[in-house]
Amino acid sequence: MQYARYGKDGPEVSRLGFGVMRLPPRKRGAWGSVNFTRSVLLLRGAMEAGVNFFDSHHRYHAGLSEVAIGRALKGWKGRRIYIQTKTPFYDEKPIDHFKKLLDEALEKLGVNAIDYLLFHSMSMDMFKARGAKFFKFTDWALKKGLILNRGFSSHDSPEHVKEFIDTGEFSAMLLSYNWQSPTMAETIAYGASRGMGVSIMNPIGGGLLGANTSQIRGLLPGAKSSAEVALRFVLGTPGVTLALSGMNAPEQLAENVRVAGRKGPTTAAQRKAMLRRMDGIRKKSTKICTACGYCMPCPQGVDIPANFTLLNRAKLLGLLGHARERFDALTKHKDGDKSALACVKCGKCMPKCPNDVDIVHQLEETASLLGKSIR
Repeated sequence: MQYARYGKDGPEVSRLGFGVMRLPPRKRGAWGSVNFTRSVLLLRGAMEAGVNFFDSHHRYHAGLSEVAIGRALKGWKGRRIYIQTKTPFYDEKPIDHFKKLLDEALEKLGVNAIDYLLFHSMSMDMFKARGAKFFKFTDWALKKGLILNRGFSSHDSPEHVKEFIDTGEFSAMLLSYNWQSPTMAETIAYGASRGMGVSIMNPIGGGLLGANTSQIRGLLPGAKSSAEVALRFVLGTPGVTLALSGMNAPEQLAENVRVAGRKGPTTAAQRKAMLRRMDGIRKKSTKICTACGYCMPCPQGVDIPANFTLLNRAKLLGLLGHARERFDALTKHKDGDKSALACVKCGKCMPKCPNDVDIVHQLEETASLLGKSIR
């Protein structure tokens, strides 16, 4: 495992971090459940492989993500583990509400202090409306020793993120970035130059960019998998400290650890060639779903992330036959039609998407491309 300093004055952390939001569930599709036996083994396996940075949020797996991390930490005698978690300060709640969430997180994790507490999904509007209160809350938590650093995660524009950086109030930031959506590259380098730790979410596009096809592997000749292509691109980006991967199987962990163990993700020539090839694929798409699940549940039962995964596989990776077969299976789900054909265009999903995906329009496109007709 390779390590890097998380910001100018931060600790040495593994270049591969564990995004603890896609743990093995108790049953397929049960977003709010956790199979603790499998999950704790996976988390412990990551620690034993040298991963020492874990990122969570009190809403991941309906609050069970932090419980799983706490169980994995219990009795751990190895390398120091760093925890980054988030608070939903966009909620119009009094400070006591967030103090309670922090207390609950500390109890579930079984730690005395959280290393990095982030203002989750911070936008400029939310920063203007709630930023001063967040600083007041975190000043209190820092003084009490309940958190050691504060930061933010954001899906806002590069310009706005730079303004957050320029406040000088944050030690770390978490941004969405991958070869399919690289708009934050300059902002990442800028934040690092200002002494911030930079962690990356969605380095493999919520799993989409890990589809093991010759089209993706061809972006980096010699790569053994599409996931390797995605991780090496992110880890080779100037300013990136670590990439968070939402792993849910030992095979995924082993592959990612192998890649994060490389001393150099890419050479200058390899990266230049990758950028040229990747630009050709990106031009074929607009904003893509990262399968975060924030848009769920759908009132009509549509499995939105599953539909968009199939749409993107068909459009970007040429897996049309595969996508149509899986789409047909969604229409015949035992719990009812979960395909885009069941969408009634109510739009309730739209405000929930942190990536501003035009969900309704893309569901129409999915139904047209993969289904027989739109109801």
